[in-house]
Amino acid sequence: MSGQNYQFFPGRIRISNVIISNGTDTADITELFKELNLNSSVNSMTVNAEFVISDAVNFFHNFRPNAGDTITIDIGYFDFTKYFSFKIVDVRNIAEYQRQRAYVLNCVSNFFYKGMYKEVSGAIKGTTSSIARGLFQDNTDFEKANIWEESVGTEKIVFPKWSLNESMKWLSRRSAWKNDSVRMKFFQDSNLKYNFMPIEKAAEMYSNEPAFKYVYNIVAGTKGSDQLPNTKDTLSAVKDITFHDKQFDIIHSLNSGKIAGVRFAPDITNKYYKPVSYDYFDQFNPDLYLNKLPQFNKFNFEGGINQYDVNSSYTQQEVSNLNKVSDASNIKKTSVDLSQAIDIEVVGNPVIDIGQVIELEISSPEPASQNRDSKIDKRYSGKYYVYSKRDVFNEDVQKMALTLVKESQIGF
Repeated sequence: MSGQNYQFFPGRIRISNVIISNGTDTADITELFKELNLNSSVNSMTVNAEFVISDAVNFFHNFRPNAGDTITIDIGYFDFTKYFSFKIVDVRNIAEYQRQRAYVLNCVSNFFYKGMYKEVSGAIKGTTSSIARGLFQDNTDFEKANIWEESVGTEKIVFPKWSLNESMKWLSRRSAWKNDSVRMKFFQDSNLKYNFMPIEKAAEMYSNEPAFKYVYNIVAGTKGSDQLPNTKDTLSAVKDITFHDKQFDIIHSLNSGKIAGVRFAPDITNKYYKPVSYDYFDQFNPDLYLNKLPQFNKFNFEGGINQYDVNSSYTQQEVSNLNKVSDASNIKKTSVDLSQAIDIEVVGNPVIDIGQVIELEISSPEPASQNRDSKIDKRYSGKYYVYSKRDVFNEDVQKMALTLVKESQIGF
């Protein structure tokens, strides 16, 4: 990896300073490093990092890596370097070879590790998002906040000695977004920054232009014997695509409340109840979705309400009247599910992260002819949310696998 002629191209990285520390001793294990798998998802409040170590010097015996140790790494790109820090939670997949031993250090974020032990107790007043931000700022040592959206409604919440992690999960589930009737998600992105936002925020952020465009079924290469493979085609080409087994799952969408639902929320203080309902087709607004058309056809929907529930509702002194269990976001929660999800494999790109919107263009599988109405597959092309991501870093190359989800169809 060293040398005067080190050249960067799409996916090329430089790994350095892989350091492990147990609070007393520190060791540089860069020469033992083989691979880092970094998994992030909008449904996970911590990234999961797996360091693959090849040990031919009996480091494992001498240093004794253990749960709670800190491991850091520098990942260099052409014009900047990322510094990552993790906490080890277990050692797994130990394999014995004739002259060396390989094993995996499974890691989580520093905040998540601390949140397993830290308790939250007492009464706190404010919006649920501001309460969550206060807890995060008081307990983060390394990770920073990225996007932190404001929720609606002021509350007074008594925490009964919950763990910090459970408190943050609960606050995100309870937080209704001010711009739409959906709930927040608390997740760590692949840059190790924390976000408190609904995934639908990405549709607002990238409404004019997606973060990136990928194309499937193109020939990407270089021209000329001296030209480096650094063209845009190489960066945007999809190497492999996998369609999830269940597509357009109406049963899951009905049961999850994506299609329609109603809740009866009685107010025990004022002795009345108000039905709160949601209907995907009647309330479909293209401005709040990635693509112009609904994911399902209205003429195939039999009608009726599939979800009934009753929630106690009450007000508190000196706080707003809005009760989070009584608004439509408690039915809908999010407009995104896995009814149309695909996995793509692409070259490493530090621009792409979870919680973004990308555009995907897939060529039509139909043979070219005069009768073909489009060169692209209208069903699976369009804008997608980056739902989860797997980064694979080896000694000098980064690859990415993205799980993409969309909740609407492109229109022609």
